[in-house]
Amino acid sequence: MNNTLKRVFIMLTVLLVVIGSLSPMVSASEFDALDSKTKLDLKHEVKLSEKDIEKQLIVEDQLDVLNGPATLSKELEDRTGQVNVIVHYREPSIGLSKGISESQGKKWSNLDADKVRQKIEKQQAQAQKSMRLKNINVNKIRAFNLVINAEAMTVDAKDLHKLIELPEVALVEEDQLVTLDPEITENFVGDMNDSVAEEAISSPYIPSISHLGIDKVWEIGNKGKGIKVGVLDTGIDYNHPDLKDIYKGGRNYANGSDYLSTRAADDPYETAPSDRPSNLPEVNSNGSEYYTTHGTHVAGTIAAQNNGNYGVTGISPNVELYAYRVLGAYGSGYTNWIVGGIEDAVKDGMDVINLSLGNSSPDEAQANSFAVNNAMLLGTVAVSATGNSGPNRSTIGGPASGAIGISVGNTTLPEEQWYGDVTFKAGDYSKELNDVLFMTFTIGEKPEEQLNATEDVVVVPGVGNVKDFEGIDVKDKVALIQRGEIAFVEKVWNARDNGAKGVIIYNSETGSGAPGPTGLFLGQAFDYLPTLDVSLTDGKEFKEAIEKNGSGTIAYRAFNVKEVAGDDVNDSSSRGPSKPNFDIKPDVTAPGTNILSTVPVFEEFDPEMDYTYAYAQYTGTSMATPHITAISALILELNPDYDAFDVKSALSNTAKLLDTSKYDVFAQGAGLVDPYRAATTDTLLKVEHETTMDSVLHLHTRGTMSFGVISLGEDTSRELLIENRSGVSTTYNFEVMPLVGVEGVTITPSVSSVTTDGTATVDFTISVPEGIDAGTEVQGYINVTSDQGNYQVPYAALLGEEVVNGIETIALNDYHISPNGDGVLDETVLTTVFGGKQDMTIFDYWDLLNPEGGSESDGYVGTIAFEMGLEGKHQLKVDGSMYNIEDGKRVPGEVADGVYTVDAFSVYSGSEYDSNYDGPIFIKREATKVEDISVNDNTVKLTVDDLYFNVREQLETMYNLVYDPNIFVKGKYTLSDEETLSEGFLSIANEGTSSVDFKDVTGVKHLVFEFQDAAGNSASYEYTLNFDEETIVEGLEELPKDPEEPVSDAYELKLADLHAAIAGKDKKVVAKVPAQAVVDGSVDVKVNKDVINALAAMKHNKSFEINVDGYSVILSPKHFQELQHLDSVTFNLSHKASEYVSHVFTVVATGENSGEVTELVLSNFNVGIPATGNKFNILLVDSGDVLKGNGLFDKKTGQMIVKEVNFGSYAVITQ
Repeated sequence: MNNTLKRVFIMLTVLLVVIGSLSPMVSASEFDALDSKTKLDLKHEVKLSEKDIEKQLIVEDQLDVLNGPATLSKELEDRTGQVNVIVHYREPSIGLSKGISESQGKKWSNLDADKVRQKIEKQQAQAQKSMRLKNINVNKIRAFNLVINAEAMTVDAKDLHKLIELPEVALVEEDQLVTLDPEITENFVGDMNDSVAEEAISSPYIPSISHLGIDKVWEIGNKGKGIKVGVLDTGIDYNHPDLKDIYKGGRNYANGSDYLSTRAADDPYETAPSDRPSNLPEVNSNGSEYYTTHGTHVAGTIAAQNNGNYGVTGISPNVELYAYRVLGAYGSGYTNWIVGGIEDAVKDGMDVINLSLGNSSPDEAQANSFAVNNAMLLGTVAVSATGNSGPNRSTIGGPASGAIGISVGNTTLPEEQWYGDVTFKAGDYSKELNDVLFMTFTIGEKPEEQLNATEDVVVVPGVGNVKDFEGIDVKDKVALIQRGEIAFVEKVWNARDNGAKGVIIYNSETGSGAPGPTGLFLGQAFDYLPTLDVSLTDGKEFKEAIEKNGSGTIAYRAFNVKEVAGDDVNDSSSRGPSKPNFDIKPDVTAPGTNILSTVPVFEEFDPEMDYTYAYAQYTGTSMATPHITAISALILELNPDYDAFDVKSALSNTAKLLDTSKYDVFAQGAGLVDPYRAATTDTLLKVEHETTMDSVLHLHTRGTMSFGVISLGEDTSRELLIENRSGVSTTYNFEVMPLVGVEGVTITPSVSSVTTDGTATVDFTISVPEGIDAGTEVQGYINVTSDQGNYQVPYAALLGEEVVNGIETIALNDYHISPNGDGVLDETVLTTVFGGKQDMTIFDYWDLLNPEGGSESDGYVGTIAFEMGLEGKHQLKVDGSMYNIEDGKRVPGEVADGVYTVDAFSVYSGSEYDSNYDGPIFIKREATKVEDISVNDNTVKLTVDDLYFNVREQLETMYNLVYDPNIFVKGKYTLSDEETLSEGFLSIANEGTSSVDFKDVTGVKHLVFEFQDAAGNSASYEYTLNFDEETIVEGLEELPKDPEEPVSDAYELKLADLHAAIAGKDKKVVAKVPAQAVVDGSVDVKVNKDVINALAAMKHNKSFEINVDGYSVILSPKHFQELQHLDSVTFNLSHKASEYVSHVFTVVATGENSGEVTELVLSNFNVGIPATGNKFNILLVDSGDVLKGNGLFDKKTGQMIVKEVNFGSYAVITQ
């Protein structure tokens, strides 16, 4: 490539980077996509114990950014390479500034907002300048000013600590990839209650409306009419009959290399199967499908129109529905997409936004939580799902962890469950079973109508995988399948796909409930079969009897319907408190279990696009959240003077308290939503609360009372504000009802009752004596009774510092290493954080591929380290080295290439134990090998030997670890002779085979394969291919030479062609470059010395123009006089497609003198760019400056004439 072309390429590359930085994800090469931090989701039980410690003995905490130093989030501390971050600046965002102003009793106007915006823009510009001065190179992705003052960017991890040294910066956090929780398939089974009212389950599909009394709210309002609701999710199927008439518009944020094409910014349609590039799997390593349905389901719960056959009606069906696609393929999206969606939704005037999404961090100080908080301050009710990681404490994730937004937990509904009395029979074997649960059944069907009194039973070998049905005839029969490896619903689907009428699933030896039945109820769906749940003992006996006798039957003697009372908190619902302030979460709960709603239809699956069965039951806090969103819309319609905090208090104050013996304040918050009371209450109870955001302390109100962490020996008070909006004087009485109390700790109101016809305040004081154990908590409810109704306010406090004595976190920095001494990923680091000082800690390798290996036959193949007295943060090098104890001595060694976990077992406080692990980690010292290669009919076939491919099937069989090895291994091929003829990346099958079709290639060529993997290994293999003789040999042999042909690098101007125009009377000499000389909009135009001299000798009032496809450069004789010392001049002129009105036109030039080529610098020449009129400006692409276009349009030529410019790139833009 000559210097001119090189410079043009660099300029175009820079332009593409600038344009690319505007999108949320920047494309990278496939090799760059390899990531040693890619982790497979493994569930593993640590088997290390006290004996392992004894064997070794034989041989030997919150972020506070208020006026404090800038903070780097913990997850970024040990990162390497390029990282995506969100940088928060100290100037309060527009939303936070509005909240501060109004809390101080000041009015807020658009002018105030403009002033804050200017401050933010100035600070962000100053921060960028500071970054340049510190040599911090960043790729800016998106800037925010409304809901947070921050910028999303990519930066080298080595510069992170420089970032937090900048005076403008308050916090740097990771721009996390947020992924939807997997669909809950093991639903809560509540208590049976035969006395449940019939009307409570009168609709078998959406009992929420009747159970919550939504119809009572409808009777006094208009079902949410006029309220704008935005769903921030995976998008929406806006063609669904139940949604298309209510959908008003939306936005899309999900684009990048995970999609075949770029989606329009205003198209929030769900991610479809047709969007998937061929290099991405249909199902990723987390088990998530590429296509999405989640957002459509959420939208249906809010606003479905009941246009189908199953009574699916949204809770607020008259709202104006908008969709914001902030999650894309596999239900994933970056935090900056979500924050962007929140910011745009507020700008678009949404009254309520629904965020059925989140991450796993319970931290209150993170971008999406701040954004939700500030949306509330700006007047938008923001409702978020707590997550599906319960029932343990502090499993709530952001943005629901934010102190100001409304977070929602998941409760159950009254519902029907089917049971059967059956008899198993095979030969002499016969067994009667009563009250056997149907763990699944079909929507709209009754098991007693689907099944005959007696059905044949067929044993399905294995666990009911697709291949297990090969050679088995289950058509119109019942399939008997054992639990294990794959999800229950997959077993049912596989049986259905093979024609089965029903299924019996019996437990496995290690399954929950074993040896009894699983006890799991998975609900109903259109694609479910009636499926019985039986014990390991009964299922195994029946299987053996059928195999012995050759056949078996099941007799369905009776069918029973039992009713679950509902109003339980689903075990999967994530719990509070949020951290670090011990804040009460969730705020309120709503039904989210077995919720039937709309789902999309994709043409790839149903060419006829039939929406008859486009409904499904989903479970999770994602399904509970749209209930609260829709109810909030109903409240706002009936109370147009309410702000977001009034809505939040109304929801909390009036909620129905669930069974407090089972569910504390961190499980249910204020309780189960009561829509009618929330929409009609005349009393609001509010607690003033402090929250630190964007380095500023902000006061706001809520319906819960969190005392936070209280020091021992101190008294702390919280003020309860009573707002009586009835206008009638009312007496309110106060009673503290503790759920968890501590002797000596009291919570006392300043008065036992208060009477008001307006507002009143009451102080509640918690007194904590000395001597209480640090980490003790108190919690309960403040009951408020009055003639207008009864209300409750949950409270909680943590006494002293929370004590954690075991292993808090354990994480590998990389999950793929190659300890082979080549300096690339030879090692990684295991970071373990301990909550207190440990007595002894052991770290071992556990072998996934041989779980019975090692000296003790327990899978542990070697010890990495044994440490005494560890505390706080500890880092351990992991490089494959280890030791074992033999004859009382440590014998060093190395683990073989394979797949492992790193397990830790720790002893503290003398006799307390804790364990944890991380992994799997692939230890792989060897690069991919080509084992076999051949060529036939122009197709090259090869087989590779590689760990990722070799162990894939075993990992899937043993641990249900499903992955595409192409994620971890990339193979590139290059076919060439004197130049590259073809190149690309291999698609390697799971068995390690691949093929490349070189259609119509003949003769002898060179073929090179390059392989790289996530562990840092690389290898290349070179071959010489004879396509005519179909032979292939190793090495690059000399190729037959073709006769040389003269090559011309440039279009050369001839003096003879220009002489007449130079000597003529026309003031402009024009050289038009023929179209055949222009390649991809670019051409080199060479001007030799005789032409240079002739142009230099022209009269001074003449000019010379080189015109390429209507784009031109115009020079004067003076310019050529400056060039007369050169032998020749080459002008490179190119025009490339762009987002602007015109192409980007680039002009550069080089001069040659005595064989030496130099880049030229000329100025004050003119450039002409095609335009359609005079209402345009000119963008100087290199500098970003804009020239006013008034007077630059030449009607005669149809060009914008850019005068007196230098070499560079130019484009026409709108005024």
